[in-house]
Amino acid sequence: MYIPDLPGKKAHLKLAPVHRLSTLKIEEAPPGHAIESAVLVLLFPSSSDNILDWEVLVIKRNTYDGVHSGQIAFPGGKCEDEDKDYADTACRESHEELTIDRDKIKIVGLLSRLYVPPSNFTIYPVLAYAIDEMELTPDTREVVEFRKIPLKLFDPTLSETFKIRIGREEYVDAPGYTIGDYFIWGATAMILSELYQVVEEARLTISRNSP
Repeated sequence: MYIPDLPGKKAHLKLAPVHRLSTLKIEEAPPGHAIESAVLVLLFPSSSDNILDWEVLVIKRNTYDGVHSGQIAFPGGKCEDEDKDYADTACRESHEELTIDRDKIKIVGLLSRLYVPPSNFTIYPVLAYAIDEMELTPDTREVVEFRKIPLKLFDPTLSETFKIRIGREEYVDAPGYTIGDYFIWGATAMILSELYQVVEEARLTISRNSP
């Protein structure tokens, strides 16, 4: 799985929380003790040949005792020993969370990995697109709801910066995207920033008619 000329850190920095900028700029690799994970960045084609008109799937996580409680994210999770690769992880987790059928999607490749210090996870985003109709059913233990949002709305120039509470009394300045009642920030926004740039700069071509 390979997507050429990924902007990586350049794109991530555009949507990185302010407190993360200094470490991200000098970070060359995740720490050795980081936990590997993968998420599925799933696109749904439209009638347009412009991928920016396609929709991308995001979920709202359930509330739990953890740093990413209630956040907007991509389906995915921790890599397990039985997973052959990151696509296996992303597809297994996405099936568990939303009943996504791997036979109804086409894997395109990997976007740039991203280390998330609060959870000590390294995220490997697996880009794919739907090739058939599918009914999505959230596992309510993990997912409150899901939405499909046009990729064109994730232009970094449309982002806004808000104060986000990350602890009982701790707030940070974080850029992100306001889509209805969703505020999408952090790792999810950083991954979307790279995806948008890759598509806008025509580094990625997908045909709806690909087998």
